[in-house]
Amino acid sequence: MPEEQSVTSAATVSRRALTAEQRAAAEHSRTAFARLRSAAGDGAPAGSAAVTVPVGASPQVFAEASLSVNTVRAYRSDLRQFARWRAGFLDHEISEPHELEQVITAPVDPTEVAAFLADKANAVLPDGGQRYAPATISRYVAAIDWEHARRGHTPPGTTPIVRDVLKGIRRTRSVPVRRAKPMTLKALQTALLKIDVADLQTGALGTRDQALLLFGFVGAFRESELTALTVADLRLVDGEGVYARVRKSKTDQDGAGRIKVLRQGANPVTCAPCAYVRLSRLMLAQDASGEAGLFAALTGASLAVHVCADGLGADRLPPSMPFFRAVSKWGLYRTTGISPTTVGKAVARRAQAAGLGENGWSGHSLRAGFVTEARNAGATDVEIMNQTHHTNAATLQIYDREYAPLIRNAVTRMRL
Repeated sequence: MPEEQSVTSAATVSRRALTAEQRAAAEHSRTAFARLRSAAGDGAPAGSAAVTVPVGASPQVFAEASLSVNTVRAYRSDLRQFARWRAGFLDHEISEPHELEQVITAPVDPTEVAAFLADKANAVLPDGGQRYAPATISRYVAAIDWEHARRGHTPPGTTPIVRDVLKGIRRTRSVPVRRAKPMTLKALQTALLKIDVADLQTGALGTRDQALLLFGFVGAFRESELTALTVADLRLVDGEGVYARVRKSKTDQDGAGRIKVLRQGANPVTCAPCAYVRLSRLMLAQDASGEAGLFAALTGASLAVHVCADGLGADRLPPSMPFFRAVSKWGLYRTTGISPTTVGKAVARRAQAAGLGENGWSGHSLRAGFVTEARNAGATDVEIMNQTHHTNAATLQIYDREYAPLIRNAVTRMRL
């Protein structure tokens, strides 16, 4: 934090005696954080359920519900960083929730917000690298602006001083964006073939991961979309594949919902409907007969044969149950769903087990792999967007530059 500021120092803000107006503002922040914590469902998988509000809710509550659970969670986390800074905590210092309760995050003078941004831009890691990327600092501004706007104050990010400081940070502190390594079809096949779906100890996890990776690739899902899928969102359509309804997404905040089709594959290893049937049957077996039922279903399981034509039979899982469930250390399915972080860990775990390297893998690798393969196969923007649900074709150019730079590149027309 700069030693000289034109406003009261952050440390002083947290320790001075508050006026009645400031105490009221602090209390508003505390209750707002409590509502956000409830809406975001701390401890629950991100995106696992829609935000609901009680009958008779205030306009403020409905306004807070206008954003997705993931966005609210991200804003709350970023506002906590701003509160820590105002309270005088350094990056490496641990703060307790009660130590931030009296810290006001709105309204705050734009010059102090600018000082916060500059402080973060100047922060370095022990190895001398930047601690905060410009994108992270920009996200802080978005969170602070949101906090101000929803409380009726002018967002600091609209003021010249904050805009100019942020622009300067982007120009002078730019760093290469580390993008996820795309999991191409060949890499996906290699990873899936290494999974043992018949092992009594790891078969439940393997079957789930096999379906998770395959769904993520074929459906070009975002991690949050995968983890939000419930049993009711999936439907097996004979001769076509699995219809997956994405109830809410990054580009569909209002929850209108769209369908992704996970079509049948000629190879049973990469047939999404087969993965759907295998995982559904396994969870049904455990739910009906416990560990014994699970072990019986795992015995003789194989990825070498198609099972999609057999369907699910008469039994069905509860419609509201998460389709991708957590797995206990004992190798049994829990009733709770997984988080987006789990998707990334599963991708990295399976890639490493298949000898595909340790670095660069994340949950986004599946979506990036789909776009890369689609581009190499000659798919148009519209065809790709029908599955990825991107709303702007310009976004696809990022994938082209990073993962398929020869696509639509004039250099391919030259006779070198």
